Amino acid sequence: MRPTPESWGGGPTTRTAPPLAPDEGAELVPESGISTRPSRSLALLAAFFALAALGLMFFYSDGKALLEAARNVSWLRLLLPIGLTLLSYVLMALSYEGIARAAGTPIGLWPMLRITFVSNTVNYLVATGGLSGFAFRMYFFTQHGIPMGNAVTISFVQGLLTNLTLLVFLAMGFYFLIAHASLGTAALATAATMLGAFVLLTVLCLVLLVRPQARRRFLVRSVVAGHRLARRFLPSHRLPRRIHLWRVAHNVNSGLDFMLSRWRSMLGPAGWIVLDWLATLGVLKASFWCAGRSLPFGEVAVGFAIGMLASLVSLAPGGIGILEGSMTGVFVTLGIPLETAVVAVLIFRFAYYAVPFLVSLAFFRGMLRASGVPVPSP
Repeated sequence: MRPTPESWGGGPTTRTAPPLAPDEGAELVPESGISTRPSRSLALLAAFFALAALGLMFFYSDGKALLEAARNVSWLRLLLPIGLTLLSYVLMALSYEGIARAAGTPIGLWPMLRITFVSNTVNYLVATGGLSGFAFRMYFFTQHGIPMGNAVTISFVQGLLTNLTLLVFLAMGFYFLIAHASLGTAALATAATMLGAFVLLTVLCLVLLVRPQARRRFLVRSVVAGHRLARRFLPSHRLPRRIHLWRVAHNVNSGLDFMLSRWRSMLGPAGWIVLDWLATLGVLKASFWCAGRSLPFGEVAVGFAIGMLASLVSLAPGGIGILEGSMTGVFVTLGIPLETAVVAVLIFRFAYYAVPFLVSLAFFRGMLRASGVPVPSP
């Protein structure tokens, strides 16, 4: 028997979530037996597309012009995109801490910052739709005394707010793309379609947030339809168990109920998340500044929107290759020289992905020691 919308709590007319119980949500965490590793064939396919995208970037570049663009990079200016990346992670940690405070389980900014670095880096290294970073976050949250139910809620609510904000930035990016006069008919039609889709999706998310009864019905029908589609198109060994889909739906519903019932407490985290995305846009803009090119905000938003969308659907860890190729293609379409775009996008990859990885390495060892896990000597 499938769950009914009312069975998720609150009944058809209730708009507020009940207080979080210490063990609430513990059964919603992915079981240890569930593998978060992609299959070997998917990993090979992802590697192929990543290498192909990177290869095409360099194949179509003029070697001498590319070296010249690289030589013209101001290494002192690199401090700006790196600094904005670190600021982005601080803002992200502030959003997590604000949600944890709303749930009654704050742990402090410094521990939250370390957890944010490590869990996000794991997400970039292992392409599992965020499950790897989620598992790390759950482990360290519980190590800091956060009950499992609260830990699940904090993680899901932050993810929901982040993705809802990203939808708005994606819509902005496609709007700027449509407004660019040099687009051809096919590109213009595609951008207009994507803009319409993101606007509708954003409106749907807002409606589901404020209409709990409609949200629960929507989630139930989505799980049923999703499972039917999976049975039709996926091989049996890749077919998700229905209970796992119900867990995701329950988590989404609980997270939205939490946001609605504590909306005043969510204003602060939502503000930090908006500033986080703005800082990320700043990293990309500063990367072009390092390469000697100043871009207006609209063009930066276009490249950012396309790159983030491509990396979200990519099977490669951190969207490697796919993000660079898509961003470079967009910037070239907007009139940026190919070699300058390649260098700037690679600076963005270094600042926003490689630097946090190095910081995470420094944090991870100390976090394992603090949690009592044996750490081998170097």
